[in-house]
Amino acid sequence: MKGLVAALLFCLLASTATAQRIEPPRPTAPSPSSSPALPAPTLGGPADSSVPPSVPSAPTVPELIVDLSQARVSITSAFQGESLLLFGMFDPPGEIVVVVQGPPARETVLRKERVLGLWLNTGRQAFDDVPAYYFIAASAPLQRLLARGAGGEILSLEDRLASIRPVGWRPPHELARFRAGLVEVKRREDLYPATFGQVSVQAGRLFRAELPFPSRLPEGVYDVRAYLLREGKIVAAVSRPLPVGKVGFNARLAGWSRQEGTLYGIGAIVMALVLGWLGGAVMRRL
Repeated sequence: MKGLVAALLFCLLASTATAQRIEPPRPTAPSPSSSPALPAPTLGGPADSSVPPSVPSAPTVPELIVDLSQARVSITSAFQGESLLLFGMFDPPGEIVVVVQGPPARETVLRKERVLGLWLNTGRQAFDDVPAYYFIAASAPLQRLLARGAGGEILSLEDRLASIRPVGWRPPHELARFRAGLVEVKRREDLYPATFGQVSVQAGRLFRAELPFPSRLPEGVYDVRAYLLREGKIVAAVSRPLPVGKVGFNARLAGWSRQEGTLYGIGAIVMALVLGWLGGAVMRRL
């Protein structure tokens, strides 16, 4: 009897000590709206290993640095012209062209003819967009550079004057004569130099050029532009403004003549009378 009771107790204890088995959840298919899982980021290396990080995304522009020895040209009472130094550096290889252009304005050309022994003005022609000054310097013959197809941005003096606009209508042959007269007058005043300047290149990447400015230089803001050419094409360009103006007593006198024209005229007449009277008095005492 005791053996039967012990067997029953053993069976009861074994059934209570048995653990239940827990099944893991089955994987479910992702829904269409859910985004795919991104791979874990890795440390080091570019995002796209096929493109090296040293390759630039865009082509670099060749370097061209230009500066002037003076920031402006000052016209005084003793001004007899001036020469400025333009210098800079570029990425070789290439050729350097420098163009200095004065402010455009309207110019009038007079035609004189001899009539009955007297020189009289028999005609006039006005042109718009005429540069007050034009100078070109290059490190190689300009004709050779332009012949390679440098483009329309670099213009010789002849090409630049061909773009000026005549005021009114005249036959083409008469306009050509007036245009030639304009160039002749400008050349006499050294405003349109007949020869090209020289750009000196040193150490293959440093350059310099002398920019001459005559004594009869008009006022205004001049444009100094340097171009870097490779195989006849412009690859870089730098522009520098150059103010030209009167300073000192000349500047004040010019401003007074513009602002107070009547008083300036009266003062000039009075000064002429006083100087004439003083000159006569001195001559009578001699």
